[in-house]
Amino acid sequence: ANSSNENDDKPRNVKLKIVFRKKQADAEFRKGDEVEITSDEKGFKGSWYNAVIVEYRGNDKYLVEYSTSRKEDGVPLRVEAKAQHIRPCPPELSPVASFCLREVVDARYNDGWWIGVISRVLDGSKYAVYFSLPDEELEFDHLKLRIHQDWKNGKWIIASEENSRRLVMNSNRLLHKMDVNEKGFRVKFPKGTRVEVKSDEPGYEGSWYSAIIVDSLGNDKYLVEYLTLKTEDLGAFLREEAYASYIRPRPQHARCTRRYKLFQNIDAWYNDGWWIGQVIKVLTTWKYAVYFQTTNEVMEFEHNDLRLHQEWINGKWIIPSKVRKSRIYKKKTCL
Repeated sequence: ANSSNENDDKPRNVKLKIVFRKKQADAEFRKGDEVEITSDEKGFKGSWYNAVIVEYRGNDKYLVEYSTSRKEDGVPLRVEAKAQHIRPCPPELSPVASFCLREVVDARYNDGWWIGVISRVLDGSKYAVYFSLPDEELEFDHLKLRIHQDWKNGKWIIASEENSRRLVMNSNRLLHKMDVNEKGFRVKFPKGTRVEVKSDEPGYEGSWYSAIIVDSLGNDKYLVEYLTLKTEDLGAFLREEAYASYIRPRPQHARCTRRYKLFQNIDAWYNDGWWIGQVIKVLTTWKYAVYFQTTNEVMEFEHNDLRLHQEWINGKWIIPSKVRKSRIYKKKTCL
């Protein structure tokens, strides 16, 4: 009899577990959390809007209140949203001096953040940004853009160059437009020209290395010999092929005799190359703490190991205009 009672209890316990719903204590977001919300509606795909969690309604659904959208009577708009359409606000990152061609960004447009690709670098800290949804190109000021980050497996990840290429490849129209723009300003490098070559290897993205043009290989490729990097056996300077889009002339008038200022964007000499950083603290008259956004690290440098940061844009060296300072380290906040 006891054995029969034990067997009868087991199925009932299993059934109880099956019908349990996700409780408020298990909800991913709490009341009052600042979040970003997206939609599958036509015309709004790929955009994210600031909102606040009002309450959890069970079955992975939330009532949210938009921070910028309002109804006709002026009351903030409230909607029910699935958890898969909600994410925390991206952490605030250090501002960048400029964005690069083909870089994936978020653009502030129609009260939301839209994912796009830099298709043209314009004068006066302006950029043309291409959106695959819908297939169009718009112009934005620098301050209307932010570094694109992806929310994956509960972590924020800065968009990789691989992701950038994937988004660019999604549109033949964008590829044609960018190819025409780049050819119009492409510089030819004669043999023996001293240049700088950008790296795209993992962990070295965005760093530049001094080199000499050995030969032109055609199809916008060159054979370069580095002046600071050597082969594995250290017997000779490293040679490799590089695309023209990864090569630029040496910056002019890069050395600064005056002290660098707080939050000034600079290039720092590190690991035999130049890395883009930002001065976050003036330690002494000629020593600085520099923050690197690509690695989220802070390091100390002497004045002579730094130079003015310049961008090679449309065949000209340009010192990017100053951008507003913000918190260097990540924090949970809406932009």
